[in-house]
Amino acid sequence: MSELNVFERVSEKGERHFQYDFRLTMPDGTVYRERRKARGATSATAARQIGLRRLQEVLRNGPPKPAGPAPTRVPTFAEYGPEWLAAARAQRQRPSTLVAKETKLRCHVLPLIGDLRLDQVTAETFEKIKRERVLFGAGTVNNILDTVLSILRSAPARYKLEIPEFTRLPVQRKSRWYTPEELEQLLESARTFSPTVELFILLTGEGGLRVGEVCALRWIDVDPKAGEVHVRRNLYRGKEGPTKSGKERRLPMSARLEVALKAHRKRSQGPRVLAHEDGRDMNSDDVRHALERVAKYAGVPIHGPHALRHCFGSRLMLSGAGAHVVMELLGHSKLATTQVYVHATEAHCRAAIDRLRS
Repeated sequence: MSELNVFERVSEKGERHFQYDFRLTMPDGTVYRERRKARGATSATAARQIGLRRLQEVLRNGPPKPAGPAPTRVPTFAEYGPEWLAAARAQRQRPSTLVAKETKLRCHVLPLIGDLRLDQVTAETFEKIKRERVLFGAGTVNNILDTVLSILRSAPARYKLEIPEFTRLPVQRKSRWYTPEELEQLLESARTFSPTVELFILLTGEGGLRVGEVCALRWIDVDPKAGEVHVRRNLYRGKEGPTKSGKERRLPMSARLEVALKAHRKRSQGPRVLAHEDGRDMNSDDVRHALERVAKYAGVPIHGPHALRHCFGSRLMLSGAGAHVVMELLGHSKLATTQVYVHATEAHCRAAIDRLRS
């Protein structure tokens, strides 16, 4: 069923023109209406003919589809990666987090799937990453997979991505910590190298500071009168920011840590507690390499600086300190994280049973 009408119109400028107007009931029951200027028509009859031809065209081909937004082209990982990093910087994420994201994107994601569009990721994509990075540790591979997932989740909703599920590789956590006896061996060995290395071991092994917190520590953060160290910043790859948890904390100094800090203060010239002789800031690589030499000379395992922090947490827990106290001293946000830092030797287990028997 259709209805066609023709009208003569006069524009604001006084120009006359003809216009057709028709209604058309489609087979599905919907009504389509079109009202347009009959271009080129000089009479009502000519305008009607133009309207009839247009009506027959709609009957044959159906009404025109409504104009919508232009289809959005989904970018590749190489194209979207910089935008993902820029968003992380805009959120003012920690410098260490930004460096880690940039490294995983540049060294793993882009070489493996840089040419892949975001909407082309499937479960097989994750399996490919596992195969290509089979020589890396399970934890590293899982971090790469999580990076890909983070990129997909941050993509705008207009891309309408379907994020496939994947299975992470099982991670076997190894116990990497220094026992109290090994801590003493490290300190004895460090005295033959440098007072700076000895002080670093004390700050991590008896103060529980993270590597970046030690490198960022300034003399204004050391309070000899209160016997405390104020931990309030972290230094990573030359960029200073807040601590990992984002919270500041005050740590009471042990007796020998206090002595070591006072002695080192007399030798230090710069604002940092630990620094190179020329005043440059120390970084995680500097202290890691120094600790490797000290551990090798002492004949103890080379676990890395973070193992000293595990030593601090374990000594506190095994000496009877409550879990929440240890959590505060380590600067953790969750108690579950603190529990990872608790390690016991056979001697500790035997001593615990002996106390029950006495």
